[in-house]
Amino acid sequence: MGTKRYYCRTIRTLSACLAMVFVLMLSAPFVFADDEVSIKDLEGKTIGVQTGSIFDKYVEEAIPGVKVEYFSTFTDEVNALRAKKIDGFSTTETSMDQLMKQESGITTAKESLGEIGTCFLFPKNEKGKKLVSQMDEFLTGLEESGELARIHKAWVGDDESLKVLGEDPDSLPATNGTLRFVTEGTFPPYDYFSDNKLVGYEVDLAVRFCKEYGYGIELIDMNFDALMPALQSGKCDFGASGIASTEERKEKIYFSVPDYYEQIQVAVLTESASGEGFISSVMTSFYRTFIQESRYKLFLKGIGTTIMITVCSVLLGTVIGFLVYLWCRRGGKIANRVTSFCVWLVQGMPVIVLLMILYYVILGKVSISGMWVSVIGFTLVFAASVYSMILSGVKAVDYGQTEASYALGFTDRETFFGIILPQAAQHFMPMYKAEIVSLIKATAVVGYIAVQDLTKMGDIIRSRTYEAFFPLIAVAVIYFIISAILTWIVSRITVSVDPEKRSVSEILKGVKTDD
Repeated sequence: MGTKRYYCRTIRTLSACLAMVFVLMLSAPFVFADDEVSIKDLEGKTIGVQTGSIFDKYVEEAIPGVKVEYFSTFTDEVNALRAKKIDGFSTTETSMDQLMKQESGITTAKESLGEIGTCFLFPKNEKGKKLVSQMDEFLTGLEESGELARIHKAWVGDDESLKVLGEDPDSLPATNGTLRFVTEGTFPPYDYFSDNKLVGYEVDLAVRFCKEYGYGIELIDMNFDALMPALQSGKCDFGASGIASTEERKEKIYFSVPDYYEQIQVAVLTESASGEGFISSVMTSFYRTFIQESRYKLFLKGIGTTIMITVCSVLLGTVIGFLVYLWCRRGGKIANRVTSFCVWLVQGMPVIVLLMILYYVILGKVSISGMWVSVIGFTLVFAASVYSMILSGVKAVDYGQTEASYALGFTDRETFFGIILPQAAQHFMPMYKAEIVSLIKATAVVGYIAVQDLTKMGDIIRSRTYEAFFPLIAVAVIYFIISAILTWIVSRITVSVDPEKRSVSEILKGVKTDD
């Protein structure tokens, strides 16, 4: 009887597994044969769209029953397609041409979803109105002379020697001031990093424009969905990243005349694939991620930025949190209520929202870099945590310790710093170390406010290689190493202040032992 039940359970388990495999096969993205893809084949399938673009409208209008999924970058769409997480993704014709030159096994649907004209964007203020007028004049002149077509052909062609900026951004005279140009540096051939420098078709036009009208230029790389908030707030003077105008967008932003017209296409997987072996593909991926164009330097730069933000925020946050606690320790009801409200406000708000409010709203009109805005934001977050940790740690120390200290003649200051705080530290130091690790990981969102930290550098490298494995693994390993080093330092400090770890000489310090 037992054997029979065993076989029955085994058959049921195998049946369930087969059913699950069947369901997964039905739901898995379809791989199309070369040159056989049409828009009709995509009905009811999942199509990726970049957040902040207008491609979702074209996809939903052209493909019945489509399911749209949003991705932060063009590279994320490519990786999702290759991993068969989606059936296809929308992109421009030029970007697709660039992708197909590097990646096998990807093609486009025969039909186009429509046509857009890519433009430069300007804030809707007096300065923006003047600049958009100058840009229209500049682009119209280039188009009439045929220079605009020549520049575009150079950036979309195969000759890498032609893909250089017409002017050096750092050598412009800036007789009429310096303009801040914002773009997404993960969108070749429009805007991307080559040899660790921001280049591309639109970057080239932006630099030439500034040279023509006597402006200097500061090139800023930012996440695509943060470009328009940066321009609306006046944080940047103009921007571009293959963006088309719409009536809704025109209400908030000035758009130039189009600098190029693009067909919207849908990329899909095909049956063709690279025949490269596993070992060879790993070696190639490693070379493209770290060695080619000295991309390891991008990682080093990102590490420096991440460490700078983390260390500054930890140090400043610790000092501010501790001082706020001292202010509230003997403060009145007003001080405690104000502090409690501020702590509740900071801790209850997502970090990315706090950073964007600081960058675009509170400090929107202030000339301050995204990195220092990040330091301010994470300092507030860490200070709120330090205040809460000290508060809970002190409460964990029995009040009899304070009463006994007063009875022995210690002052309030001597009691707190000499007796209560060392004991409280044993309660909150584990939380303190965990908060540092959380802070390091939280810095990964600073790319939304134009900070090129470690995560952002990984995104930039992925945009050039269209590979996820080595860039993401490298970023994860580096975060682990940074976290381990900082927590080790804090652990050493913890040992030095632990009363139970004191040596005999430290314990007997000030005590006469020869009486």
